[in-house]
Amino acid sequence: MVTGSKTTERRHKLRLELIDAGETILTRQGLDALTARAVASAVGCSVGAIYNVFEDIDGLIIAVNSRTLAKLDRKISRFVPGDACGLEPEDCLNELAIAYCQFAIEHTNAWSALFEHGERISRQIPDWHMAEHVHLVGHIVKSLQRLQPDMPDEKSRELAGLLFSAVHGVVSLGLQGFFFAVPQRKLEAQVSLLVRAALVGLRQD
Repeated sequence: MVTGSKTTERRHKLRLELIDAGETILTRQGLDALTARAVASAVGCSVGAIYNVFEDIDGLIIAVNSRTLAKLDRKISRFVPGDACGLEPEDCLNELAIAYCQFAIEHTNAWSALFEHGERISRQIPDWHMAEHVHLVGHIVKSLQRLQPDMPDEKSRELAGLLFSAVHGVVSLGLQGFFFAVPQRKLEAQVSLLVRAALVGLRQD
């Protein structure tokens, strides 16, 4: 019984060390650098030891991305309508978008991995991890529902997805420097303008 407990403890400790190492590599070098060999080298274990804890390297990346989502949630959740926020729904939506933009700028590699990994993963993303993504979009839904209480749930979710996609697109193009990209120094202002324009259209709908 004691042996089993110690084994579980060591396994848990190794899991945390692997996630820590993966997070550091991802933050400093990007998703391409987050390989099993690089993580094993950083932790000082064999590559095989990783697969005693995670099903595959995708499992480790998902665990690292889950941490990123938790950090993003802490960054933006203070702007969700309610007693803790104290802002009008329109301002909440605006601040949510600006906070999202700021996070992407401050943690570009980790933020990018949230979307890059989904395109590369060779298996289905676990439901619990998808739920973490949906939870963040839920903050937009709450703001929209507070703004227009009579809005049907389906429409509020649809608009939330549309608004997120628009803001994410502006931020993504800006950080990658693609054509029609907004200079990084102007991203926050442009994101705010986008949200304000969307709200004008919503009020006229």
